[in-house]
Amino acid sequence: MNITPAVAPDGTIYSVTVAHNPFASRYGYIVAFYPDLSLKWTASLRDLLNDGCGVLVPIATKPSAQANTCRYGANFGVDPATNQKPAGRIIDQSSSSPVVTPDGGVIYGAYNFYDYNRGHVFRFDANGRFVGAFHFGWDSTPAIYQHDGTYSIVIKDNHYDAGNYCFPEQGIEVSKKVCVIAPKGPYYITQLDPNMNIEWQLKNTSTDATHNNGFEWCINAPAVDLFGNVYANSEDGNLYVIRQGGSLLGRIFLNLALGAAYTPLSLGPDGKIYTENDGILFVVGQ
Repeated sequence: MNITPAVAPDGTIYSVTVAHNPFASRYGYIVAFYPDLSLKWTASLRDLLNDGCGVLVPIATKPSAQANTCRYGANFGVDPATNQKPAGRIIDQSSSSPVVTPDGGVIYGAYNFYDYNRGHVFRFDANGRFVGAFHFGWDSTPAIYQHDGTYSIVIKDNHYDAGNYCFPEQGIEVSKKVCVIAPKGPYYITQLDPNMNIEWQLKNTSTDATHNNGFEWCINAPAVDLFGNVYANSEDGNLYVIRQGGSLLGRIFLNLALGAAYTPLSLGPDGKIYTENDGILFVVGQ
C-alpha cells in the first residue's frame, strides 16, 4: 500500500490508516491532522454503505446455490461476506491516495470484495462527516476539476473480470458454478458532481482479439487542465484527451502496456504531460 498524504489550503493533512493485520482491512479510517501533526479528526469507513445484497449483489431467488448472489433470504444491503453493513477496506494492494476537495473535504477510494472488486470512492467534508460514495474507487486517485463556483470529480471506472464476491481459484466457493467470472469491461472515464452523481462518461472502445469490450484504463490518477480537458492512459497504449461532456478530443500512442502498473499522470507548469507507460516515463507536449 502506497499512500501519498494530501494537504488542504488551511494546512490540514489527510491520510488513511488501518491495522497491520490481513484480517482487519474492514477497520480503516480517514485521518485528519493539524499542521503540527496533532489529531484533528478520524472518520471510519465502516457502516456507511447500504448497497450489498439486493443492490449490487442480487439475492438468490431459491434456496439452492445461484452464481454471484447473496444467499436466499439474505438481509438487504449487507456485505454478503459479513452480513453487516459494507465497509470500505484498505488493503496492501491498493494504490489509492486521499484527495482534497476545494471545500476543504477529502475523497478516498477504498476496496470492496463484492460487486466484482470495484470498490467505492468515499467523500467526507472538512469536519469528517460522510457526504456520499460512488460504487467504483479502489486503486484510483481521482482528479478535481474546479468550475462555475463548484467542482467535479474525475475517476477511472473499470468493470473487471472477477466474481461478485468470490475467487474460484482460491477455493472460497465450493464450485466454479457458484462463482462465475464476469466478462471484461466496459471501461469508462467518469466525471461526478460533489454529491457523487454521474455527470458524464467516456467508454474505451478500442478492441482486439482478446478485448472485445474495450481496454482497461490502466492509470491511478488522471489529470485535468484549466479548460476541463481530461488526460488518461489506457492499457491499449494510448494517452487520451477527453473534452468536458465526454467526447474525445484526441489521443496519442505511447506504448502497448497490457497488465500495466496503475501510475499517476501529471500536468507540469509548462503545460507538458508527464506519464509512465510500460515502465517508460513519457513527456508529451511542446
